[in-house]
Amino acid sequence: MKKMLINAMHPEEIRVAVVDEGVLTEFHMESALKEQLRGNIYKARISKVEHSLNAVFVDYGREKHGLLPAGDINAALIPDVREGKDLMQALHKGMEILVQVVREEKGAKGALLTMDISLPGRFLVLLPHQDMAGVSRKIGDEKQRKRLREIIDQIKPPEGLGLIVRTAGMDRTKTELARDMTYLVRLWKSMEEQFRKADCPSIIYKEGDIIIRTIRDYLTTDTTEILIDEDETVKRATIFMKTVMPRLKGIIKPYKQNKPLFTKFELEQQIEGIYNRKVKLKSGGTIIIEPTEAMVVIDVNSGQSTSTRSIEETASETNREAASEIARQLVLRDLGGLIAIDFIDMRSKENIRGVEKALREGLKYDRAHLVLGKISKFGIMELSRERLSPPLLEKSHVRCPACEGLGIVRSVESASFMALREIQLHLSRNKVPRLRVSMPREVALYVLNQQKRHLLRLEQEFGTEITVSTTHTLKTGQISIEQVE
Repeated sequence: MKKMLINAMHPEEIRVAVVDEGVLTEFHMESALKEQLRGNIYKARISKVEHSLNAVFVDYGREKHGLLPAGDINAALIPDVREGKDLMQALHKGMEILVQVVREEKGAKGALLTMDISLPGRFLVLLPHQDMAGVSRKIGDEKQRKRLREIIDQIKPPEGLGLIVRTAGMDRTKTELARDMTYLVRLWKSMEEQFRKADCPSIIYKEGDIIIRTIRDYLTTDTTEILIDEDETVKRATIFMKTVMPRLKGIIKPYKQNKPLFTKFELEQQIEGIYNRKVKLKSGGTIIIEPTEAMVVIDVNSGQSTSTRSIEETASETNREAASEIARQLVLRDLGGLIAIDFIDMRSKENIRGVEKALREGLKYDRAHLVLGKISKFGIMELSRERLSPPLLEKSHVRCPACEGLGIVRSVESASFMALREIQLHLSRNKVPRLRVSMPREVALYVLNQQKRHLLRLEQEFGTEITVSTTHTLKTGQISIEQVE
């Protein structure tokens, strides 16, 4: 029995969980401190044409300009473009264009943009100026695919507008799909009008808030109820449901108990587990998840798992269990980019194929675009996954000010020797009678108590008086050197 739980008691941080038989299967969070850009559509201005990158940089109203690759330029949205002409040659600095964010800003990188606009509805996705009509690849049933294609042919989207049936539209009637298409066409017409009138740069369309997005994208036919713990949010959700799915508005229910909603369903501990690098398996094995700048690395360990008769069986069973859990964690954490999984070595080709199948099955309902490889002779499986939103950690955590994200800090002893080398280097470059050196308290105490002789040696060698003081503003491994007149 599947439920959707919406914790909106604190509007600064709204959380949405999808629970299936008590197990957390989807978790989404929106913080007021981190603006969601993906899906937004902007009237923007080209700030630079970069032929060496085969892309253009675009000012869409943010401090960091976005990147628009040549492959994502829609010729139908560029005025006066002759057929066969190189699109990059048709673009120039200052040109006003319509763009959509497909990947959020990350670190020093700006957002990735496209001119192939897509407007998601409840059951359909509208594709303006794209000659496409089809059915989501996630719908595998050929009878359903044929039925849906026939409906698309019957409702006939207007000229120049493409349509794709989403997974949520699988069992829907012609009337429901036609109503969704009418809503999306009306929305696109209003955006075209707004583009003509709006200042540049400015936002034309803002993707719905987390409540609307989650109901639209994750509500399935087997969801029995949506519980919401805040009255205004209940009203908003009910209005949305009446508009797009009037038959289902009755599953939205207010949660009125004193015990917090997520605590009631024992979710807080499961949510905290999302932030841990180590995930325990029921068999006794573990998986270690390490996101890095370049890729996500996942290691599978058998740990205490020894219930089977042989090493091969232990490896196979642990790997299958790990594959299912990894699929769940990829969705929960919304990990994207290149992912490498180091499974326990197996010799049997049948076991290897079984583990690959377990991972594919686990990711069967993942909304993100996936490309899965096979397990190599080194026991490593590679896959790439589209990131649907900024990583969960970025929404709720900040980089550690002590270690700057390394996860380790320099030892007091090493920091002390580094400080002494810095002092010597400074004195070799500057002839000064007095020097004041500030250090973190633990480092200063170690230098004064354990390395006093080295300070005296430097004072004698350079004819300088060195004063060591403590400060709370510096981190281990940092020092401040001042010349005293």
